[in-house]
Amino acid sequence: MMRLIAKAVSIASRLSARLGSALAWYLWFHPHGRPNTRLPDGAEPFSLTVFDHDLEGFALGAGEPVLLLHGWGGASTDMAPLASTLAGAGYRAVVPDLPGHGSDRGSYADVFRMAAAVDAVLTLFGRPRAVGAHSFGAVVGFASFPQGGPERVVLVAPAIEGTVFLDAFRTQLGLSDKAFARFETRFRRFAGPHLMDVLAGKGDIPGADMLILHDPEDDRTPFSDAAAYARHRDATKLVKVPDTGHKGILLDGCARSQAAAFIAG
Repeated sequence: MMRLIAKAVSIASRLSARLGSALAWYLWFHPHGRPNTRLPDGAEPFSLTVFDHDLEGFALGAGEPVLLLHGWGGASTDMAPLASTLAGAGYRAVVPDLPGHGSDRGSYADVFRMAAAVDAVLTLFGRPRAVGAHSFGAVVGFASFPQGGPERVVLVAPAIEGTVFLDAFRTQLGLSDKAFARFETRFRRFAGPHLMDVLAGKGDIPGADMLILHDPEDDRTPFSDAAAYARHRDATKLVKVPDTGHKGILLDGCARSQAAAFIAG
């Protein structure tokens, strides 16, 4: 289905840059990602309301809370393997579906609403000891904690420069140059200076020790971006997790154990 939609948008963008840009705008902010799979054993479902949307999530384990954030097009259950590892290590993993994803799949989503969802989760569960984020979830984490807060941060295959998703989106849709230029100009105005800095690789959760787990051959989020970020940020450790892939790294037992050990300090 997405291939047919992309072909239609590509043709429209060549007939009218304005129309192509408008269609791309709608698709970008209405992601059609994966639905949730079965919750892990022992998980406690929760729900919250953000901008009149009911969002779901789950908590697993007992102890200090650790917030886990899935990526763009993902769902809370993507983080279930890491949540189980953290629960076994004595933490309470708290994993929401972000707006437009999982239980809210297909609805409107943007980083500002995602950050609002994080705030709502913190109201329910309190300040987390740590944050773990996969892929674009890193951008959400940076946007949610601009003044710091968590002591430890684990980024798994992070989108250090979130603009790679914009480039991939343009390629996927086959947007004409003029249509993408209109889309990008509108997006920059919408995002504002701070979010554009985050998307340009300047995001941070100040004061936190950070671990980055990344496959050097990741085909979605460049390892080179993570390496450059780790070189220039204090208290940051980069660990290679080869032969796992962008999504498979979440299933890797060694990576999950390293994440839990790092959070424990």
